[in-house]
Amino acid sequence: MDKFDVFVFGTGTAGQLVAQECAAAGKKVGIIDIKEYGGVCSQRGCDPKKLLLASSEAFESSKNMNGDGITGKIKINWKDAFNYAKRYTSNIPKNTEKNLKEKGIICYHGKASFKDAHTIILDGKEIRSEYFVIATGMQPLSLGIPGEKYTLTSADFFNLTEVPEKVVFVGGGYIGMEFGHMLCRAGSNVTIIDKGDQILSPFETFTSNLLEEESIKMGIKVIKNAQVSSIEKIENRYCVHYAINNQIHQVTTDCVFNTAGRVPSIDKLNLALANVVADKDGVLVNSNLQSTSQAHIYACGDISSKSLPLTPLSSIEAKVVADNLNGKKRELNIPAIPSSVFTIPQCSGIGLTENEAIEAEKTYHTIESEASEWFNNQRINAPLYGYKIILENDSNKILGAHIVGPEAAEQINMFAIAMKANMTFEELKDVIFNYPTWGNDIKSF
Repeated sequence: MDKFDVFVFGTGTAGQLVAQECAAAGKKVGIIDIKEYGGVCSQRGCDPKKLLLASSEAFESSKNMNGDGITGKIKINWKDAFNYAKRYTSNIPKNTEKNLKEKGIICYHGKASFKDAHTIILDGKEIRSEYFVIATGMQPLSLGIPGEKYTLTSADFFNLTEVPEKVVFVGGGYIGMEFGHMLCRAGSNVTIIDKGDQILSPFETFTSNLLEEESIKMGIKVIKNAQVSSIEKIENRYCVHYAINNQIHQVTTDCVFNTAGRVPSIDKLNLALANVVADKDGVLVNSNLQSTSQAHIYACGDISSKSLPLTPLSSIEAKVVADNLNGKKRELNIPAIPSSVFTIPQCSGIGLTENEAIEAEKTYHTIESEASEWFNNQRINAPLYGYKIILENDSNKILGAHIVGPEAAEQINMFAIAMKANMTFEELKDVIFNYPTWGNDIKSF
């Protein structure tokens, strides 16, 4: 029987960091993954997405400047973009495992599950550990409808070697919107079906609505307040049935992606046998990220009930877990975290939306504008730019900031710094920025 001081489930950002720090502290560490090493972000998420997006960004910039310095017909070669992304991701599993082994970490592959609070089973073999860390991330939410087996997931998107003529995304969250924008620019006829009355529901309504309008202008069909009821395969195509106000509609497509959301990936771990309490948000943990029912079992990254599906937060949580395991008592302290949708234009936010400010009974005022005519946006002939800032009445502290535009993801970082430093909005605007840059635009918000 193999025995460890610390055993980690998951080799993504969080799992790797915990394993490495514990091994560096002299602990005997084991780690396992049910898939290839490296986690979602590096192979089936953030990084390959941004690599594929690079072609869309170059295409959009060239298209917008056509006639103002750029000439000729421009198009996206999806196969070349696919190969470009694959060149980056192909060696990640091998290099990740090699790096872990070089640090003295014992690496396993396969489906392991708990037998009891200190024992797991892998291929009939028992493995014991004094401490466990669960960092298995998230997986697609089941639609629970007839024909769900015909849907593709975000992982399948990164194996898409050809551009489908027609594609349907079930869910208008950040994954569906990002993929939809890329495929639309590559030539697909894109339809997004969402059950809510707002795409990108966690984001500020003002910026979300502006992005929706621009998405429709570029050719994406957005269907809201619709419940997909079934998917039917007809020869080599698929018919997606959905209801709006009790009336059934349908759309025929070449492929259907399930982008309705993601849930904690815990269903294969047999947590009940270890007396680990979990719910729809993940493993229930305290401020030290220990299981509320088993103090020797920790959870971090997307799997933690205190987490959000954001890579920077996974790293923060992993550091908290590692410190606690290594004898440095530490609680999780989450700063305001920026979040971005890498559509074109980008949509970013940090802090409270206006609806959240109302629910929290804040006394506030807003500053908002559609700023598409501003110089930086006009300089590159970009179609859309807008912002909404939510400020506390008495202090003028920043409660929330929301931007849609070509460089929203970078601009929102300025607000992350300001909110971390507890700056007022005036103090942020008093900073001297390079001119003319997108950061300097904040002085005119």
